[in-house]
Amino acid sequence: MEHWQLLMKTALLGTGKQALPAMTARDELETALAAIRQDAANDREDVLLKTGAVLLNYRQAGITTLPADNLSAATAAPETRPYCSPEAVASLQEAMDLGSNALTKHWLELCADAGYLLPPALLPLLMDKATGSKQLRAPLMKCCGNRGFWLAQLNPDWAILLPGHGVEISADAWETGTLPQRCEALTRKRSEDPEAALTMLMETWKQENAATRAALLECLQTELSPNDIPWLQQLTADKSLKVKEKAWELLRQLPQSEIVQSYQQLVAAAINNIDGAIIITELQLPLPANIYQSGIDKLPPSALHMSDETYQLQQLVAQVPCSFLSKHLDLPPAACVQQLAAAGMEAAMLKAAIHFKETDWIEHILEQSHTFYPEVFHLASPAKLEAYAMRFAEKEGSAVILRMGAGTTPWGLAITQQIFRFIAMHPYSYNRNYFLELAHLLPVEILHIDEKRYFGDILYNQQAWKSLKEKLFELIACKAAMQQQFTQR
Repeated sequence: MEHWQLLMKTALLGTGKQALPAMTARDELETALAAIRQDAANDREDVLLKTGAVLLNYRQAGITTLPADNLSAATAAPETRPYCSPEAVASLQEAMDLGSNALTKHWLELCADAGYLLPPALLPLLMDKATGSKQLRAPLMKCCGNRGFWLAQLNPDWAILLPGHGVEISADAWETGTLPQRCEALTRKRSEDPEAALTMLMETWKQENAATRAALLECLQTELSPNDIPWLQQLTADKSLKVKEKAWELLRQLPQSEIVQSYQQLVAAAINNIDGAIIITELQLPLPANIYQSGIDKLPPSALHMSDETYQLQQLVAQVPCSFLSKHLDLPPAACVQQLAAAGMEAAMLKAAIHFKETDWIEHILEQSHTFYPEVFHLASPAKLEAYAMRFAEKEGSAVILRMGAGTTPWGLAITQQIFRFIAMHPYSYNRNYFLELAHLLPVEILHIDEKRYFGDILYNQQAWKSLKEKLFELIACKAAMQQQFTQR
């Protein structure tokens, strides 16, 4: 609008240097502007300010929409599930008042699992909340009903809640998209048809630069299979160091690959079961060149605690499946773990179990281990992990709480008692806010347990723990109320 730009320019210069020039307009606007200018009582500043007021109101007055025929207002489809009770809504409101997104998410999941819907009046509040909290989006849309989906389509701010929002990929994204879009397109194709996705990548490979090749190669992690081995083997001779490293990384995940087979031959030559005893012979160094090229390192000069032969053997053990070791040594898993751990190979075996996703072997190692391995949490069954965590809750309490808090499985009563013992001894390291996002994991049974049963005669800062305990139990009581409302109906 030319009038507004002229007004702003004059205001910036100041009326002391330049008066607002006369403006021409149409209809009633020109009459109003002329009346301001012709009023002798108005000085330069008055003319500027009054003109600005008129122009602002004129701009905000709105316009007449274009007529359109045959437009019908969209309405939400009728709901097929009942709304939850006012009592259940009260526990949801309490969770939000406490500021716990974790408990809010827990409530939404309980509501959806019980087959109920959120009352319509709460939808705008929860949908606003979910736009800023990713963890609430999917649970909310499971219990928002048809009205929630209808509202999300009407408000651009809520469109992010709709399933599939932000992950739509155009048909030509692979050819013309940005690198993240191309990676997303390749990953999705890989999930649907691994062979076709590999062909897609191979067809455009020569056209890509080194950085793009390395990024696209990462997408083969999805549905990685022995069918990828021939091409990945070729890439180990690529000019780009990043591409070669990524190709070796993928090949090391496939027991059928030549490199893993080479690792197994070296391990089999060095570790043997002779008359029921594990005998380890030193590797013949240096190893073949391709072994070092694939990622096995030599002992760094600064390391003095072991020999180069042992250092390289441990790396090889970490790169072969534990099931191979069991078969080669003709030992059942528990005995295999026990004897190799005694030979100093426990950490290497655990790395191998994680690397090849051998969950049973992870559990066998944890059952016997006296070492705390934070990286294993949530890689085995909850019962096994809790039993493992119990052994370290006192000495490694901070790490245990951190790792247990990153899971999705509710804590058992025993591990919770152990954690509370640790917190009571370190009351100033934890506060209510720390547990806002862990409250859904805490067992409601702890509300009815006399704390003397798990504290005993332990010395701790009673006043600090009493204050924290009151706040913790408030969160747990809120969780208990939620569960009661949805289980009793």
